[in-house]
Amino acid sequence: MLSDDLKQSIQSAYTTYLNARDLKARHGQKHMLAQVARTFGTIELDEEGVRVSETPVGVIEAGTGTGKTIGYALSAIPIAQSLDKKLVIATATVALQEQVVSKDLPDILSNTDLQFNAVLAKGRGRYLCTHKLEQLIQFYSGTVVAMSLFEETMEADEATLNQYNEMMTSFGSGEWSGDRDQWPDKLDDSLWRTLTSSHRECLNRRCPHYQNCPFFEARKALDDADVIIANHDLVLADLSLGGGAILPAPEDTLYVFDEGHHLPDKALMHFANQMTVKYLLNQFDNWKKQLPKLRLELAYGDSSEFLIDQFSDQLNAAHEQLSFAWSALQPWFHRLEETNDQLTLHQPEQLVPVSSILEPLLSPMTGVYTSLTAIEESIRKRLSNTTDLDEKERLQNAMPLIGRWLSRTEPAKDLVSSWLQTDSPDYAPTARWMERINTPDVQDLSLNTSPVTANAVLKAYLWNRCCGAIVTSATLTVEARFDRFLAQAGISDAAHLLQVPSPFDYPNLVTAIVPEFAVEGGAREAHSESIVRLIESQLPKETGNLILFSSRAQMYEVYEALPVDWQDVITLQDDLPKTALIAHHRERLEEGAGSTLFGLASLAEGVDLPGNYLTHLVIAKLPFGVPDDPISSTLSLWLESKQLNPFQVVTLPAATIRMVQACGRLIRHENDRGTIWVMDRRLVTKRYGKTIINSLPNYRWQFQ
Repeated sequence: MLSDDLKQSIQSAYTTYLNARDLKARHGQKHMLAQVARTFGTIELDEEGVRVSETPVGVIEAGTGTGKTIGYALSAIPIAQSLDKKLVIATATVALQEQVVSKDLPDILSNTDLQFNAVLAKGRGRYLCTHKLEQLIQFYSGTVVAMSLFEETMEADEATLNQYNEMMTSFGSGEWSGDRDQWPDKLDDSLWRTLTSSHRECLNRRCPHYQNCPFFEARKALDDADVIIANHDLVLADLSLGGGAILPAPEDTLYVFDEGHHLPDKALMHFANQMTVKYLLNQFDNWKKQLPKLRLELAYGDSSEFLIDQFSDQLNAAHEQLSFAWSALQPWFHRLEETNDQLTLHQPEQLVPVSSILEPLLSPMTGVYTSLTAIEESIRKRLSNTTDLDEKERLQNAMPLIGRWLSRTEPAKDLVSSWLQTDSPDYAPTARWMERINTPDVQDLSLNTSPVTANAVLKAYLWNRCCGAIVTSATLTVEARFDRFLAQAGISDAAHLLQVPSPFDYPNLVTAIVPEFAVEGGAREAHSESIVRLIESQLPKETGNLILFSSRAQMYEVYEALPVDWQDVITLQDDLPKTALIAHHRERLEEGAGSTLFGLASLAEGVDLPGNYLTHLVIAKLPFGVPDDPISSTLSLWLESKQLNPFQVVTLPAATIRMVQACGRLIRHENDRGTIWVMDRRLVTKRYGKTIINSLPNYRWQFQ
């Protein structure tokens, strides 16, 4: 239970904020504040600060205009401080993350009595590794290459060396912090990759540059922070590393997942496995060639000799078995060339021959990983104990190489193990598929596995471990029910649930129309013609318009069918990067010209076009996903085996959520007004249309 003082602190913060901003209390926002307080108020800690109660998880759907950040932050911040826990606010999109960092939290600091330190968290890949930069400069300057650079040096040229020297000078003078996002110019991805370090490659405190390492400087800021702003990917990456590797340990953290409807899909991405067969085989070839050099660097004493001999034996065995596997997989490799580039294996008769190819790989792959881990441990111990500067330098050069080998071995080992694991009939199976990689430079075959639902991994890695969590979004329910999301995310039915309606007066703000000439989305040619007709007859050229298509092909088909005077005011999504696209659209309208955007799914969410920036929104088709990707198709077959309807369980709810998100682009503020045109008559003719309409705000509908 929250103390009276803590309750008073939350209430006072909200009142002070409203008064300072000259705002009136929002009914839904007050409910959200109270729900966050109720949820986190159930946390019980022992004398050492360890949670002894059940993990409290709150799930809050808050309609557009609720003011979600205020609704959770004014409760969550003081509660986290009182529990001596970190508050991690995680968003799914960069746009919302920037809003929380640059606008919402500074707004709270300026207009309440709350005192807290907020820091933006990023992954290692955004920070310079100064050790690597130093080694690269030495390499390009003609110094003998270090062990850690044998595998990934770019073409040595003067321009690259100048770029590295400029970075070193800027970093050394303090003009640049080593954060990629703060470098004044655009950096090529291939160049930047040579300058970053994974957790496996990092020497940590043993690195000669540890004291001025950009990543660890950022980590120190996290240690001092009360509130950490991250994204879903960073949280999940940290959890997949065991938790506490990048962000605070989940046991010491209260989480708020904004845009939480993305969390299950994000989790699937982070707990999938992949092995690219020929690439790994080539890597093994290279490692065998480098082994004598590694032996010279490390083999000082019987113990090191034994570890390297052990690794050599396992590497030879793994290389041999992987060579056999690559040869045995050739029929699938050529089959994919003749059909398409992907094959999902659902049936036992499909899986058995591939599993028999992979089974001999499991032991040597595990052996390679285990022996590399033992070498890594040995290096770390020797680095801690040695006072010999020459030995220390050799170990520091070898350590990143071993880390890189580990980072390439572990996913392959996990893939083989996951592929061979027997699926339980009581639980959703693992999706297994092959994909042919076919480029001018690379001909390869990747094997992939993934859970088909995120409920088990989120339950194990997040909900069972964290101190407490809130998941919020404008789209978590279907027909006012949370069942689908709770099942997807592995959240208990005992979760604290709240649905906060939008404060907007939708019947007086939005007219939603299915015109009489709209056709069902499956009738391709007639459907495109109907959209052309709508644009020419109903949309003003001088207003802000957004037309959302479900396929790029149809987007171009409609564009090319329009007259030139319409094409002149249309900007296609492919014309500009997303941020520039929105800026261009806004600029045209501010100059008094009309602007129409043709977009795909990425413009259906996280795009803010208030006021006259958007007056007419067109939904070309109901946003049904095609369940032919490996994860969806595997899940669908399993649901059918349980006498469940995949369309009702998966496809329709997902389309409904996407539809609500897309329609949410129109009204961003209480004074906005506009029209939604739905050009897919299935909304009217199919029974499921009512489910979609009932999940949308109460627009003023016209079915012509």
